Amino acid sequence: MSISKLGVLIMAAGESKRFCGCKQLADLHGKPLIQNALDESEQLNAAKRIVVTGRWHHALDCAKQEGAIPECDLVFNPEWNRGLGNSISFGVAQLADQCDGILILLADQVEIDASGLQALIDSLGNHQIACAKYNGTRGVPALFRKALFPELLGLTGEKGAKPLLSNERLDVVELEMPSAAIDIDTRDQLTALNEKRASSSLVRP
Repeated sequence: MSISKLGVLIMAAGESKRFCGCKQLADLHGKPLIQNALDESEQLNAAKRIVVTGRWHHALDCAKQEGAIPECDLVFNPEWNRGLGNSISFGVAQLADQCDGILILLADQVEIDASGLQALIDSLGNHQIACAKYNGTRGVPALFRKALFPELLGLTGEKGAKPLLSNERLDVVELEMPSAAIDIDTRDQLTALNEKRASSSLVRP
């Protein structure tokens, strides 16, 4: 049973404490960090896509107005400081009546691509949830059917959707996605990834 009306939820509401600044707009190989999630999710056949913002909403909105990031639907969660779970719940509430499935991903998962996201969508089959697996654990990106929206709307705290992915009563299918393990939490990690990408571009024929 396929998803006919897909919603995409890009999470970008956090304070980025370890980064000490707006990491969503930090430079990653010449582009704002959030642009990878925007560009790759844009290639999916989604009925609706939103970016849930919080602490850095004003900066992201200004960047959009100035053309520094692609056109996107930024939705501000006034209770962003209550944790990722709250922001997921807030985002799902914006999409629930327009979609029969919601794909959740993080703005700082900078190595995910459209083909990986499409493979995750295709893997859903008749399952309730399809999620990425990396480093031996389940995580986002994750796709949830409409029947799970009430569970998503009840999320709170910092763990996001992980409690649902590990819930044994739910029917979850996993897809190995090593690229999903790479996210950016600190400026040192960003510097290291920029250096890695620069080195890779130098050795290409």
